Amino acid sequence: MAEKKRFAEIDALRGIAAMIVVLYHYIVFYDEKFGHLKENYIDILSFGHYGVQLFFIISGFVIYMSVLKVKSTSDFLTKRAIRLYPTYIFAIVVTALVVGLSSVDTLKTGVIDTFINMTMFQDFFGVKNVDGVYWSLRVELTFYLLMALLLIFNLQKRVMLFTSIWLGTSAIIQITNGIAGTETTALLEKFSMSNYCQMFITGIMFYYIWQHGNHFKYYLMIGASLIYDFSFEGMTNGLFTLFFIAVFFLILNDKMQWLKSNTLVYLGALSFPLYLIHQNIGYVIIQKLESLGFLHEVFLAVPLGISLAVAHIILHYVEKPSHNVLFKLYKERQLAMSNVSR
Repeated sequence: MAEKKRFAEIDALRGIAAMIVVLYHYIVFYDEKFGHLKENYIDILSFGHYGVQLFFIISGFVIYMSVLKVKSTSDFLTKRAIRLYPTYIFAIVVTALVVGLSSVDTLKTGVIDTFINMTMFQDFFGVKNVDGVYWSLRVELTFYLLMALLLIFNLQKRVMLFTSIWLGTSAIIQITNGIAGTETTALLEKFSMSNYCQMFITGIMFYYIWQHGNHFKYYLMIGASLIYDFSFEGMTNGLFTLFFIAVFFLILNDKMQWLKSNTLVYLGALSFPLYLIHQNIGYVIIQKLESLGFLHEVFLAVPLGISLAVAHIILHYVEKPSHNVLFKLYKERQLAMSNVSR
């Protein structure tokens, strides 16, 4: 069966999710961490952190697409690294400089910790994140490593078997932690990403529905993931997952054409750099504005505008050029190695 073209709507959805998370951090999370100086600050988007869950569903969809296209495990991991690290390392440098020059000491990270952050594995070493949003990269990395294992054992096309085992194992981990409640079981739950597996599995199933049609087994697995979500992550989490499932279903059935808007699709292209640089830099800007007496919510346009502008610069002057250069070098290396092996 021929591979279908990628959905512009899903890229747009990623951009919307990024904006929701940004506004949640500036309005709600900033207030919890520092406290807005203005009384009765707007309290919209209190559920904005669920935008990250949508990222994970999208990731399940998009990453599994690439898993089925790559030639090997090393090909998959190399391509992921090329896509992520240049933008990520640049975001770390910018964030560390801005925060380092600010007066917000609680956000600052030591030089050694900053360098460890550049590996993207800092969470696994118990090192403080340069920016709070980087916690989700640990979840993504765990997913990539799991996908690498699938490729090693050539199980990427045994999707129903793999997802069933993954969901079942995650349930056992969550139940064990719920009963035992030890530090070890809590760490196992955290680093196995059993709190988020249902999101990735849902995304993978939607990819299969998109490619192979409305087979009952795919919807059955989505239903199992939804039950898992309600059971282990609670009512609110489950309802948001149900909403995201409905959105994906509508997209796959061409019912959300408005998402193809150029603005939203471009926002999707900005989503990764925007996500990486908005939080701590935004907090520094908000704190400075409020110290100067700019207390009204309308001034959130300043950190938002600056974050979008920096994300635009990163996209065009870091992300795209680095991808072009590194992918070209990688292809040349692969070609040279194939010529040698002949």
